[in-house]
Amino acid sequence: MAATGPRGLRLAARYGQAWVTTGDPKISETGTPADSLAAIAGQIERLGQACAEAGRDTGELGKIMLTGFTPAATEPLSSVDAFVDFAGRHAELGIDEIVLHWPIPDSIFAADLATFEKIATEGAAQLAG
Repeated sequence: MAATGPRGLRLAARYGQAWVTTGDPKISETGTPADSLAAIAGQIERLGQACAEAGRDTGELGKIMLTGFTPAATEPLSSVDAFVDFAGRHAELGIDEIVLHWPIPDSIFAADLATFEKIATEGAAQLAG
């Protein structure tokens, strides 16, 4: 279940198999990557509280980050190293899956296709290893 607000987090805690975030929509255009990490950490904390209220272990829920809507949204797709750093910082918060949009030219999802393919192969291997 995708949720960032209190009601959605409660529903995810009660019924979800996984929780999906896009970060905090209030800071997507004006915040910094550090602001985004802090916001996601807060969301995960509130998800944990909602799970406790529902009598569920927060570890039962997958925690998924849908990229493309956070400050500096294209930065993680600029290189394999940038992606591995981005994914690592989010993994430290408890995010266990990251969803990347396929590059779409002239959009918020614009990225170099060759770099994207390297991220999918080399970046994933670095994170798994």
